[in-house]
Formats: sequence, structure tokens, C-alpha cells
Amino acid sequence: MNDDSNKPAPRSSQSVVTGLVVIAIGVFFLLRNLGIEMPWMDLPNWWALFILAAALGPLLQAVNRYRHQGHFDGTTGRYLLTALVIATIGLMLLLEVRWHLWWPVFIIYGGLWMVLRDRGDE
Repeated sequence: MNDDSNKPAPRSSQSVVTGLVVIAIGVFFLLRNLGIEMPWMDLPNWWALFILAAALGPLLQAVNRYRHQGHFDGTTGRYLLTALVIATIGLMLLLEVRWHLWWPVFIIYGGLWMVLRDRGDE
């Protein structure tokens, strides 16, 4: 009899990335408390790098789903779009982009989300 109930569940790449991001944040604050400054901390909105790092989660989900499915479907597209939205917000904050000029991008993202939702998953 094959008893797979005692095997640990495989870790998702998203949980590994999340853990690595948390570790990186901890190391960052520890170094800062020790008086060690990193060159990228001279950026006015360096904290937006953490938002950019959050885009890795949905991006990895999209890659894993594509590998598993073998084709691009609506769910894969929504994962990619989520990563793109998070990355856009992070970059806009990091680069101090004027929101009043670029807010229509998020309407475009909303339309893409609807198109990907209506496409359906096979």
C-alpha cells in the first residue's frame, strides 16, 4: 500500500520568494541599524523597491502555471497582469512619476483583466 499521507507537501515557489523577501527586509533593517548604508538607499523612494519585489509572487505563479498547463490561459494572463500592475505602482513610486498623467494606464489594466476573465480557462 502506498502511503503518501506522511510526505510533506511541496513548497510553492511563491512561499519561497515570500520568505526570501522577508529575510531581505530583515537584513536591510539590521544593516541600517548597524550604520551600514547601501548605495540604492540614496534613492528618494527606496522603499518602493519592496513593492517591486512583491510583483515576483504573481510573476512566478504565471510562470509555474504556464509550465504546468503547457499553454497560455486566462488565469496565467491574470497572474501576469497582477504582476504588471504591482510593478507599475512600484516603478511609479520609485521614479516619482506624476500620477495625474498616468492614471489611465490602470483603466487599460482593468480592460485587460476583463478580456482575460472572459477568455475563460480550459
